[in-house]
Amino acid sequence: MSATATINAKIDPVEKDEFLAATDALGLTPSAAIRVFVRMFNRCKGFPFDVRVQPQINFANQDIPRARLADGRLVVPAAWRDDDD
Repeated sequence: MSATATINAKIDPVEKDEFLAATDALGLTPSAAIRVFVRMFNRCKGFPFDVRVQPQINFANQDIPRARLADGRLVVPAAWRDDDD
């Protein structure tokens, strides 16, 4: 068996509970999820996803074209299509 090292981090209890629920839903242990993150962080030489501040937009009262399923197929609104589609 290879040697292992330990990483400890303090997080908000609510975030911990959400993390445990999400890892359980994926069929992973929390340790396995953290190992995946560390492996991808190292492979990417940084975060394996965008880390930035994004404005919070409330779309509830706006008429925004949305994709939908029809007969098991994804139907994309015309507004989403590029000229070369």
